[in-house]
Amino acid sequence: MKWEKLGLIWSPKNDKWWNVAYGQLPVPLFIEAENIVRVFFGSAGKEIFCRICYVDLNADNLSEIVNESKEPVLDVGALGTFDDSGIVPSSLIRKDNKLYVYTVGYQRCERVPYMLFAGLIESDDNGLSFTRTSVAPILPRNNFRPTSQGAPSVLFHNGVYKMWHWFSTKWITVENKPFLDYKIGYAESKDAIKWHMHNITCLEPDVLKGEFAVARPWVIFEGSIFKMWYSIRSVGKMYRIGYAESEDGLIWKRKDEEAGIDVSAEGWDSEMICYPAVIDVKGERYMFYNGNSNGATGFGVARLIK
Repeated sequence: MKWEKLGLIWSPKNDKWWNVAYGQLPVPLFIEAENIVRVFFGSAGKEIFCRICYVDLNADNLSEIVNESKEPVLDVGALGTFDDSGIVPSSLIRKDNKLYVYTVGYQRCERVPYMLFAGLIESDDNGLSFTRTSVAPILPRNNFRPTSQGAPSVLFHNGVYKMWHWFSTKWITVENKPFLDYKIGYAESKDAIKWHMHNITCLEPDVLKGEFAVARPWVIFEGSIFKMWYSIRSVGKMYRIGYAESEDGLIWKRKDEEAGIDVSAEGWDSEMICYPAVIDVKGERYMFYNGNSNGATGFGVARLIK
């Protein structure tokens, strides 16, 4: 597997109140009838509270922006709710003529920097507007996920909605900074709205390699195999993109050497690459991803070389 980078697609221009910084967690939707790929992402104003926005790309040339949301399509949550300090998209599915987008909500804290939890929003106009399906997290705390869980990737497979998500059980200190100990877990649902988290760890950091986080999975099912792209954080090394495969979606074999993409020699993604999202458009496979500073420089796209 080898990806050809097509370059930076969108970056914050600071020409609107909501796009001072970030183009975080790009989530693509191919709208065939309009010949566009609509990419949802989080962008922030001066207070650095991300809100969900989108750009439309020419499906025949994903480097061409043909439209951009004039305002965010979803604002932060009400004061005191789990996403009152920011919300970004993580994955999407179609169900009952609606578009469901799974999100990550941010809430700033005093003793730790923030809390992160998964949410769900819905749209009946292909994401031109959204409403919250719930004002509460869809993956609440429990005894084996007591700290945080979010960034869902959801598939409908064999009559069941299946979710892979990162979770954390504690805060850790790495190079004198606090981080969540990200691992990747699993949940199931009958309706894509109410979820049952399983006490299963699908992937975890390889501490012998200096890793301390594996996060934001993106899963597809292809030819009897589940395929996952995800982000790896290591001591002394910013995020890189990893790859794994599974026959049942629960037991995964890491094949990071097959990810086929790394940081550039210079520019917007020279320090890190993270938060991959993979989509097939007109016989081609593309990966949207973030670069330096967890998406502060915006997002780009790469094409799989056949």
